Amino acid sequence: MLKDVERCIPSEEKYLEAFHSIYEGLTPGHKAILNKLYQHCYFMKDNRRLRTWELSKAAGYDGDSSGQIGHLGAKFCEFFGVKDDELRQPALAIISWFADDINGYWYIELIPEAARAFNRFHLEAV
Repeated sequence: MLKDVERCIPSEEKYLEAFHSIYEGLTPGHKAILNKLYQHCYFMKDNRRLRTWELSKAAGYDGDSSGQIGHLGAKFCEFFGVKDDELRQPALAIISWFADDINGYWYIELIPEAARAFNRFHLEAV
C-alpha cells in the first residue's frame, strides 16, 4: 500500500457539501471518473479497486490519464481549503492508491467517506 501522508479525511457530510458545490462545474470526464469509482465501490463486491487506465477509458481519455484524477482531487482540495502540497498529491483528497504485491499494478479506490457522500448525492439528485 502506498504510504499515506498524515492526512485528515473530511467527514461524509463535508464530502456531500463538496459534491453539491462543485459537481455541476466538473468536466464530463471528471464526472465519468467519479461515476466509475462509485460504481465499483457499490456494485463490485469482490473488487472495489480500479486501475488508472480503467478510469481513463471510462472518462474518454486516451491512454492512462491518471493526471486527470489529480485535477479532480485539486477541486476537492480547493473546496476543503487544503493546499495541494499538504497532501503531496491532490488526488489523495478523494481516492486512495494501493499496489498489488503480486502483479505490481497500482489500484485506486474512492475514500469511503467520499463514496458514502456520493451515494447520498446521487439519491438526492434523483
